Amino acid sequence: MIRTDVDVVVVGGGGAGMSAAISAATSGASVVVLEKCPRVGGTTAMSVGSFTAPSTTYQYRAGVNDSIELFVEDMKRANGAAEERENAALRHLLAQHAGPTFEWVSTLGVQFLGPTPEPPFEKPRMHNVLPNSAAYAAALLRECRRRGVRMVTGARVDALLRNAAGDVVGARVGDVSYLARRGVLLATGDYSASSELKARYASPDAARVPAINPSSTGDGLTLGAAAGGVLVQMDRLMEGLRFPPSSRPDLIKSVPSVPALSKVLRVAVERLPADLLAHVIRGALTSWVGPSTAMYREGAILVDHRGERIASEESEVTMARAVAADPRNTAYMVFDDAVARTFAAWPHPVSTFPGVAYAYVDDYRRYRPDLYHRADTPEGLASSVGMAPLALRSTLEAWNADVDAGSDRRFGRPVPGRGLRTGPFYALGPLNACVTLTDGGLAVDTSMRVIDDAGEPILGLWAAGSTGQGGLQLVNHGLHIAWALTSGRIAGRTIARSADRDDLGPVDVVEPATP
Repeated sequence: MIRTDVDVVVVGGGGAGMSAAISAATSGASVVVLEKCPRVGGTTAMSVGSFTAPSTTYQYRAGVNDSIELFVEDMKRANGAAEERENAALRHLLAQHAGPTFEWVSTLGVQFLGPTPEPPFEKPRMHNVLPNSAAYAAALLRECRRRGVRMVTGARVDALLRNAAGDVVGARVGDVSYLARRGVLLATGDYSASSELKARYASPDAARVPAINPSSTGDGLTLGAAAGGVLVQMDRLMEGLRFPPSSRPDLIKSVPSVPALSKVLRVAVERLPADLLAHVIRGALTSWVGPSTAMYREGAILVDHRGERIASEESEVTMARAVAADPRNTAYMVFDDAVARTFAAWPHPVSTFPGVAYAYVDDYRRYRPDLYHRADTPEGLASSVGMAPLALRSTLEAWNADVDAGSDRRFGRPVPGRGLRTGPFYALGPLNACVTLTDGGLAVDTSMRVIDDAGEPILGLWAAGSTGQGGLQLVNHGLHIAWALTSGRIAGRTIARSADRDDLGPVDVVEPATP
């Protein structure tokens, strides 16, 4: 067995892991980051990239007077019924440190557009990264290298290691033991790609819904649970329907993440006329998201590749699980001219990048013709999509009959007041089911130490980001990245300040198991 000794071992090279590594290194610790994928970045580098934080310099320049207290109140409002599940201590930690973390990542060369509104938050505090979310990974990786952090990719951790006293003292990757004099941090992201964990904590139907990030298999959660950690709120998954990526080049995502270029881009977008900026972003927006569920409330229905309804359109989770149950994982939103006219202009967008750009039905015709289908008759629409014409007509007739009867006899959906009767008819799709993220994580204290079922810290073990979400509710856009970087910085600093341990071996192996 090969042995490598450092002060801090970080498991996971996403936004939380690299932020922690930099924080520990600038606090005087030697650090190694173990990332199982060929490259670092994790889900942070795949996200839309919003960072929500109060009292930033961007807000000051925009004349927004914000505060930690207002941020907390807005989070309470956004939580709604989930407020009763909130970890208030972690929320206050995020509110207190998100602003300084935003300023810190800005000093690394990351540029933003904003702040922009994000209802129901009262204050505009969502900052949208430029040119894309890969900017986080590029900036954090540059700083890790500058600070002497050792980055090891293709290194999936098999197990945690304990010393004779029972402290967590390292991690094993194959035949290499990485021993930590001060502590180990778990920052491997969520479990959205773990069928086993989704089936156990949500449902077998949820287990079939694929993840946006196939590498998010919950490794840190199983490692932490095997060491005595407690998993909380593992039933919380964000499931939905999204369009597949466009085959056309995405101007925004193709811009390289170079600090000088990002700064020029920020100056340019701040000076662009609002209409021109919205035009540029709409092209990317139609490639990133799915249609608003408000369209179903106006009468749209969801059909499969055969042209048949497959679920009640009242619940996005129900629709996603029904679509994922089909091996093709495809569905189409079907609506008529009355619905199309409603979603042709503000305040009824088909999809939205809050406060920045909105896309309407005609934008999909312009930017995503591969998703846009229109015909004068149901049969013509079915032929355009590739469905059996009679099947789609039969589906629409059955739906219209249910609307007239005031009862959805197949799925029990509350029936909108009108049917789909007015040509031309439209379809948007294909749509694919996906899990964007999961909100369960290891229970942690405000120093990001993993705690056991008695509330006591597990010596030598920390968690950050989604792995250490600890019951924190992150409902609005931009909060997950804010938490990843903020919790990572707190954890890295805390571990680096811990006393050195000279009892690193011999070690016991803590084999992970499904908790």
